[in-house]
Amino acid sequence: MTSIDIPTLDYLEATVGDLAPDSEFLAQIVAAPPAQRAPNAQCTLPLPSALNESTARVAGPGSLRRRRAPTRLLLGGEQVVASDRFWTSLFQRCGFNEAVFAYFSPTEVFARIAERDSKSRLRFAIERPRGSAPRLLAVTPRTSPLVTRDGALAMVRAYSGDRLRYAEGKLVSVHTPADGPGNFRIGPDAFENRFQLELPLDGFGEPRIYVTLLRLICTNGAVGEQRAFRNQVRLGQDPLHSLDRALSCYSNADGFSAMRQRFESAQRSWASLNEVRSLETVLNRINWGGVNVGEAHRGAFDRLVGDLPGIYGVTSLEGITPKRRRLLPSRARVYDLLNYASEIATHHAPPLAASRLSAWIGGTIVDEFDLEGSANNVSDFEALFTSPLPTVRRN
Repeated sequence: MTSIDIPTLDYLEATVGDLAPDSEFLAQIVAAPPAQRAPNAQCTLPLPSALNESTARVAGPGSLRRRRAPTRLLLGGEQVVASDRFWTSLFQRCGFNEAVFAYFSPTEVFARIAERDSKSRLRFAIERPRGSAPRLLAVTPRTSPLVTRDGALAMVRAYSGDRLRYAEGKLVSVHTPADGPGNFRIGPDAFENRFQLELPLDGFGEPRIYVTLLRLICTNGAVGEQRAFRNQVRLGQDPLHSLDRALSCYSNADGFSAMRQRFESAQRSWASLNEVRSLETVLNRINWGGVNVGEAHRGAFDRLVGDLPGIYGVTSLEGITPKRRRLLPSRARVYDLLNYASEIATHHAPPLAASRLSAWIGGTIVDEFDLEGSANNVSDFEALFTSPLPTVRRN
């Protein structure tokens, strides 16, 4: 059982009228330089006639100050950091998006929301990390189902949850299906069935379960974060009871079978330059927390796929058209890319990056591979790609 330290989560009932931009943030946006915007841009949010904030108005024809959603807010007088998850939940509730802040100041936006939604008592989830400012997570109706931090940890541990991680209001754990691990082989590698539970602790959205294959030789978990390998858990009026039933009964034989078949096909398919480039794009977005760490992972990736610009005589893969990239092979098989992505997600990447890598794995195995069935035989594969000086064996 993996130990985990989850910050304290508080749940505050309030109205949107109790929410306001922090004064320091307002001072920053007033001083921001003007930026050009399309002169025909429209905004569906009416302007409150009672408010007059000339410093944040249109500076000229087709010109608006560059503004984004506030990063610091006041909730009931307490300063909090607004997370992306908070804005996503608020935008979904109110039916607009971040573009509204390019046209109206935060004070105007919140005033109009409060005017139209003044009586609704909402639940604001506040994360309180040690040594850091409180973070505002999702805002949800106060009657919506909620699994609290302590209830979630107790439930996950009762079902032997492993590889626990927490980020942005969501607890993630890995479990064994109700009908057992189902040991099996795909080519030279041994696998077991697992499933991953993604459980929101701020009340925004319902828990999700994803089909996962555990590669035993290196304990990499390949997660299929796509609709074909995903199940939603309806919480209802008794969230813990619903979660208990889901964890005790989940098997999804069809999902595990489909994922195994795609991995078998991946062993017999060379990875196209397009598939290599798509994974590379995800890897380039990861904040490794150190230059040497990022260079080591990138070096392992380059050794895996080969010197593709050198092989094809271009300075970068961008010099090859997307259509042609789908037809040209790399030195790696799709299976190699899947194992590399799952290794980084399981052992090295921070939680948000791990989720993006799992989404890449799911999206890749759902679609037909660019060079499906192009490799005639199955070779031995490396256990770990990011160990010192890894080598990739090929037939």
